[in-house]
Amino acid sequence: MTKCKLIFMLPLALLIFQYGHAVAGDMIECGSSSTKTGKTYKVNGSDINVRSGPGTNHDRIINQKASSIFKKNIYVTIDNTVTVYEECTQGEWSKVRVTDPDWLSNSHRGWVLSKFLRKKQTDAAGKEIFTEKDFIWDNNTSPYKEIIVAGVNKVYRENARCKDIDPSSAYISGSKGTKDNPVFFVTCGKGSNAFNAFFSKADVEKDKRLTEKKHIDKSQAVDLCEAYAKQHATHPSTVDFSRIMDLAITEHPNGRTRVTSTFTAKNSFNLEVKFNISCLLEDSGLIEANIIESK
Repeated sequence: MTKCKLIFMLPLALLIFQYGHAVAGDMIECGSSSTKTGKTYKVNGSDINVRSGPGTNHDRIINQKASSIFKKNIYVTIDNTVTVYEECTQGEWSKVRVTDPDWLSNSHRGWVLSKFLRKKQTDAAGKEIFTEKDFIWDNNTSPYKEIIVAGVNKVYRENARCKDIDPSSAYISGSKGTKDNPVFFVTCGKGSNAFNAFFSKADVEKDKRLTEKKHIDKSQAVDLCEAYAKQHATHPSTVDFSRIMDLAITEHPNGRTRVTSTFTAKNSFNLEVKFNISCLLEDSGLIEANIIESK
């Protein structure tokens, strides 16, 4: 099975609305018999029920939006891919709300058994250390647990663009590596800035530094893009590449650079035509480019 996870796997629950006997508004304040804590925890396990009160006699919280889509009750749950803030405790129960990912903070809030919560492990400098419990394992990744855990921690410490990292996204690459030296990846960043950072079994075993990829020099990137335009023009000598007005250079977190611009050139009928060009480059040079006639 090939898995390439760039954008995070989204839970079904997005919003919780007042409905029946599971009402998010009932859980805003901790009760007088609760102890306020204010601690941050990671989560052990998956499909952990979130309830409206501290006990199994309290209802599981219903995700109304997901339930309306699937025409059946879908309940709010949490797993080891999230971080939670514990507001208070009562007996064996903790009232929590998800803080990472932050877009679940309003919907994923309620009571869970405290035994499913664990403290983040950190080093002497206070930087988080990821353990096996932070990952999702299957038959493909389980044989490489030690390598993957070590590799993700190296990426987190050595790649300056991976301050925000999702260890649960770590997986084996289906297009890179060999049987003896498999390649793995982990997702860094969020939203449009998300990208996969790769590392191999040998990288980890040889303790190779997994620093961020360098971007190509911007001037060189523009030169290569202009050269591509000339190579693919009917009359290369007539190419007038825009280096100021229409030029845009975007450096992506994964180390690649996108150059977009326009140029004019004469076509096979000897008429001057305007074209749009987009070039994708990395430190080693041009990866791909696309030219279309401007409308």
